[in-house]
Amino acid sequence: MTVGDARWLSPWALWTGILAGPIAWALDLGIGYALVKWVCATRHEDVLHGITVAALALVLVGAVLSWMALQRTAGDGPTDGGGPRQRARFMAILGLASSALFALQILARVIPQGFIDACR
Repeated sequence: MTVGDARWLSPWALWTGILAGPIAWALDLGIGYALVKWVCATRHEDVLHGITVAALALVLVGAVLSWMALQRTAGDGPTDGGGPRQRARFMAILGLASSALFALQILARVIPQGFIDACR
């Protein structure tokens, strides 16, 4: 394993790729609901959109980390092996899937905001 591989295949990078999506979704949901009364009182609806953009940026960071790890293990064959590189490949694929799923969840939460005014 080279120094570059060690950087991208470290447990920190792999777990960040997997957990960035759920953490971003939870923060978007929690902070968004916590700020609804303030947003209605001040009429600063852009704050909620900014939180969503920040959450999507966090998901994108996780996806990029997972993508880089997947590129480092691209020729390693199956993902069901017991070696460190096979585990890293599996975790990279899981991180990409998790990022896609939670990005979709974040976007799905934004759709009703365009049609329903939370302040009424």
